[in-house]
Amino acid sequence: MNIKNLNLIFENYISRFEKINEPDGADENYKWFAVHDFQNVFDINAPDFSSMLKKACKATSIAIDNYMQPFSGLVVMAEKDGEAETIREMFRQLYADDGGDLVVRQQKITAFLSSCDKLLEKHYPSSHLYKNDQRSAMAYLWFYDPDNNYMCKTTEARYLANAVEFYEEWGTYANFRLDVYYRFCDALIDEIRKNSALLAIHQSRFEDHETEMNPDKQLHILVFDIIYCARTYGLYTGVEIKNISSEDRRLYQQRRNKAVELAGQLAVAEENMMLLQEGIIEAESLVRSGATVTHNSFGAGTLEKLDGHYLVLRFPGVDAPKKFELTSAFGNGFLSLNAPNFSAFIDKYGTILKQAVQIPKQLKRAEAALKPYIDYLD
Repeated sequence: MNIKNLNLIFENYISRFEKINEPDGADENYKWFAVHDFQNVFDINAPDFSSMLKKACKATSIAIDNYMQPFSGLVVMAEKDGEAETIREMFRQLYADDGGDLVVRQQKITAFLSSCDKLLEKHYPSSHLYKNDQRSAMAYLWFYDPDNNYMCKTTEARYLANAVEFYEEWGTYANFRLDVYYRFCDALIDEIRKNSALLAIHQSRFEDHETEMNPDKQLHILVFDIIYCARTYGLYTGVEIKNISSEDRRLYQQRRNKAVELAGQLAVAEENMMLLQEGIIEAESLVRSGATVTHNSFGAGTLEKLDGHYLVLRFPGVDAPKKFELTSAFGNGFLSLNAPNFSAFIDKYGTILKQAVQIPKQLKRAEAALKPYIDYLD
């Protein structure tokens, strides 16, 4: 990301903070109040679910409902016979714990939107109102658990993504990449946490209102506020915004995919190197234990010394001692030990010891291959 541009936006946010949050003006602090109020009201087990949902909708202020009125539509339909329980179950499934798995979370969103569409087709088949989409579903999650979810206003988010040169594409509502959008927001928060002035002025909003505002421990409300305010209140002043073309994004994604592939190869090479080192240490330990060493041709022998990674062995009837490289001797099965755990040792380390010469070379090649692409990883 273009950190210089992002810090300019932060500076503009700080300088206009009071104006943006004037109680009699824009009052963007409402987001923290709204999340707090929603959480106080929303109760999945409420006896009168439709009445509770109406209050929850009201608590969100204007953050979810636009001219399409997606939340109001659910409220209206929850008041119809039998539908309150249908919608209760929809929210129950949407809010079910997913362990932070964004693939599962996207599946929950997709299922929720499918249920919304069925309700709309059932009750208002010709209406252009009450349509829920990716944005509204993400908003329901954000209001319910802002510390683990992000709000999305697509136009505002794309403006900021272009300004900070975030090249990854999170797609459209029909094909939305939740993981990419969350990665974008995570990256913004990483930089927010480094800016002490921004953090200080953010904390000032809670003065005298701590019990009425969501504490925003993970700064997920703040990151949405910056995304929204940057375009709405002209925080791009002084920021040189590059026109990121579709080809730029395509090339970036191509290189990122390559980086991920090479990082995976490096991880395998590093794991093999660690396993090789473990195998060598274990082999040396077994040899030193006094177990009888047997060679395929020379038979049982005794260890004269361990010279680095070489075994020096004496065999009956053979005048001079024989020297064997430890990894290849065990890896290729030339030597065996009369030890109770030797079979398990070979099962675990035999293949890796056989590749001992190649593994360090593979690691160096993997490191060199990734180096030109390292900036495309998170």
